[in-house]
Amino acid sequence: MTVEELRAGLEKIIAELENSGFEDIDSGTVKELENFTAVAGELDMTVGKRLIQNLFETMKAIQEGKSTATSGNLRLTALDFYLKKHSDSGAVEDL
Repeated sequence: MTVEELRAGLEKIIAELENSGFEDIDSGTVKELENFTAVAGELDMTVGKRLIQNLFETMKAIQEGKSTATSGNLRLTALDFYLKKHSDSGAVEDL
């Protein structure tokens, strides 16, 4: 998977979560974020991997009743900001 493909996949997930929220989390989305965490690591995307992993782990915690939608929204916003920042700058060295 390329950086651009990863970015497109993440943007799709972000859009879905912004529309549906964290009340009814799809297990497929959680699994996809888990896979994206591994891909980001393989692409040496240190910051991106950490942000994806934070969102993934928070979504699991929400499913288990150990976290809240507010926490999920915070991590979603951080990842969205990161993607937009790098999209606008054209930089991909650490996306």
